[in-house]
Amino acid sequence: MIPLIAEQEFETILKDVVQAKRLSASKMTALTDIAMKSMENDTQLVSTLYRTHKSLPPTSKVSSLYVFDALSRAARHHANKHGLTGDANSENGNSATFLAKIEGVLDGLFQDMVTIGSTEAKVSGFGLTDIFKEPYVSSYWDQ
Repeated sequence: MIPLIAEQEFETILKDVVQAKRLSASKMTALTDIAMKSMENDTQLVSTLYRTHKSLPPTSKVSSLYVFDALSRAARHHANKHGLTGDANSENGNSATFLAKIEGVLDGLFQDMVTIGSTEAKVSGFGLTDIFKEPYVSSYWDQ
């Protein structure tokens, strides 16, 4: 599990980022740093991200997608650089298993964004899909 202090810090910064009027590069960097150091707890990270996203008002959901995008890109870069693999059922978490678990919530994210009805929300949601065209997380696109 993520140490309680790191988990609380992650959730606090996450909420600050998604509820702000504008995205803060320094807060996104801090959030990404905490997430990358906590990849062994991928299930908990994804759960916090998804739960937070679902609880947000429509005006904050696009920012939430930017967070999913930034963390997924950082995880993909790390997994590629270090040759990491894994799937959503892997016992030990890493950046590749984090991506697989993010992939598991994509349908829910997209449905949520479509329900909002905003063009910006829909376009932002589909921008996230580029990350999941890599071979180790391609099952979503093979359906």
